[in-house]
Amino acid sequence: MKIIHCADIHLGASMRTHLNRDQAKIRQIELLATFSKMIDYAVENKVKAIIIAGDLFDTNECTPKTRDFLIANIEQASNVEFFYLCGNHDENNVIKNSEIPNNLHIFGSDWTTFTLENVKITGATLSECTENPYSKLNLDNKDFNIVVLHGQDITSSFKPAPDTVYINELKDKNIDYLALGHIHTYSSKPLDKRGVYAYSGCLEGRGWDECGKKGFVLLDIENNKFTTKFIPFAQRTLHEIEIEVGDFNSITEIISAIDEHTCDIPSKDFVRIVLTGKTNLQSKVDIALIEVKLSFKFFCFEIKDKTTFKIDTSKYLKDVSLAGEFVREVESSELNEDEKNEIIALGLKVLNGEEVDL
Repeated sequence: MKIIHCADIHLGASMRTHLNRDQAKIRQIELLATFSKMIDYAVENKVKAIIIAGDLFDTNECTPKTRDFLIANIEQASNVEFFYLCGNHDENNVIKNSEIPNNLHIFGSDWTTFTLENVKITGATLSECTENPYSKLNLDNKDFNIVVLHGQDITSSFKPAPDTVYINELKDKNIDYLALGHIHTYSSKPLDKRGVYAYSGCLEGRGWDECGKKGFVLLDIENNKFTTKFIPFAQRTLHEIEIEVGDFNSITEIISAIDEHTCDIPSKDFVRIVLTGKTNLQSKVDIALIEVKLSFKFFCFEIKDKTTFKIDTSKYLKDVSLAGEFVREVESSELNEDEKNEIIALGLKVLNGEEVDL
């Protein structure tokens, strides 16, 4: 039996943090399209069920158009069973009871178990629990048991806290696979001698904290044994690349380095370049010029300048000028070297008539 574990779809997200209005509209459509394509994948590959481990929606409100599209896609995949656990973003289910298709099963605040042939799928929304709910989880060791939860994994004893999954409380509970949502990057770890716990990550990266491959987990279960495989599935990937430019002497060299580091990245993707290193005060990095030259290459492109200035203060210490007086004053202060360097760099730029970003 094949089962998909996904989470953190965030349908209806505004997408305006890093994108302009037109780009945001495209990405909103792509979130829906990727979810729909995953359902098509399930149908084509005879997947028996799709587990959604929280945050199917980005908020507790959803446009009728998005909701209708979602319901229609679920209904059309009539041979696939859907098991949906609300997360912290969609903790109040936005799908009305009258709209729930027969193949969509929604977990509540208490432990609920659904049976799928020889597999038991158990889940609960535990964000508001004040008493330890894990003691009430009783699973038969003869079954193949999947447990679905949403929250940050913590290896400690239970204390009431929202959006938290206490891993130690779930050990030795006859769990074969613990399907988690909340963390937007795929990971898989041993739970105990019997089972594993995994975050599927999100289907599509939405911001620079969601770089790398995104997709879902495919479980293949046979005779109470299983394998898992992460399936990259996003339409676009976010890449953050750090480039050390301390020894570069021109914008041309920086652009050439960026071209070299991004030559294998598809034009449909997101790219953020982070420039690092110590540069000479005279060789100011012109971010705007680089962005103009390279922004057309990718769907979204931006540069972060984290360079610091390499300043030889010795030539100012005996200089009879306003700049010399300024440098001597800062050098005699009790600031640490990094603070002195930053203040001197800003001050010399101002004295040179350059604009500074504060």
